[in-house]
Amino acid sequence: MSLDQRQVSEALSSYAEGVVMTKSDVDRMQSDLHDRLGAGRRLGRRWVLIAAAAVLVLVVAAAAAIWLRRPVTEVPASPPQGFGPLPAITFDQDSTGSNLVAVRPDGTMSRLVSERDIVHPAPTGWTLRWRTEGPTLVRDGIGPQGQRCRGTVPWSSESDGLIRYETTLLEGPGCQSASEPPAFSTRLSPSSEAGQKLAPKSDTGQPVSDLTQLNGVWLLRGSGLLLASDLTAGADAADYFLDDDGDIDVAPDAKGSLAVAADGRITLTSAGCAEAVLENAKATGIDTLSALTLRVTSDPCNRFRGETVLTWIKVL
Repeated sequence: MSLDQRQVSEALSSYAEGVVMTKSDVDRMQSDLHDRLGAGRRLGRRWVLIAAAAVLVLVVAAAAAIWLRRPVTEVPASPPQGFGPLPAITFDQDSTGSNLVAVRPDGTMSRLVSERDIVHPAPTGWTLRWRTEGPTLVRDGIGPQGQRCRGTVPWSSESDGLIRYETTLLEGPGCQSASEPPAFSTRLSPSSEAGQKLAPKSDTGQPVSDLTQLNGVWLLRGSGLLLASDLTAGADAADYFLDDDGDIDVAPDAKGSLAVAADGRITLTSAGCAEAVLENAKATGIDTLSALTLRVTSDPCNRFRGETVLTWIKVL
């Protein structure tokens, strides 16, 4: 084998690496090259290299075709160590106040600032994605006009369901400020140790007689069960969502209508289930961490797991 032939053979083998091709495939392509060259020694070196280059282009094209035909491999999303299960609904508090956040395993998240964002959501035009880079959480937001805002914040897991965020640095034309203050994030749903420790403000409860007293998002104390109730203008009953596995905003476990009678009796109606009836409802207020206590008189679908007295904590 001449030097030129050896170089061509080595080049073919090199470009074929990583491509599903047998040795006989490479030998056949080399043989085809020899047939086209005829007496290779009579041709000038320049023509040998030109022909070799043409064959190499064919090899690269074959590699590209094989690559494109490969099935797409889905990499399952898994939360980083310390994040806990996803999807999740968290209760985030900083020096300016609190809100809920929906965190999903597909790398998206949503800030929920009212019960309407859950029960009757309206498009905001913003998309928010998250990822972790070691001890740093990166949030990338894109507004309806394409304006961007990136937030980067160091984070650490304090205990099951409790994450500490340091000061968030904000960059981009879509940001409203240069930073956000430190915050604590408590996972409410699915249930966590930190979420189970959440306690309401201590106050005297007043009888519930109006649907507006139930507007908001409520956490059943000591559990991961969330109830979101939203009364729209002119309606006789509120719409409600009920969920305990972290996706109340997109796939609630139950939903229907909620009504309050003049005597304070509360009924929850949903498809495929008889009415759940709650009585003796008392609320300590309408602010975050207010409490709502009720007595269960009928729970045909076991929405409340056999509990007869319920204490709800307002989280939004």
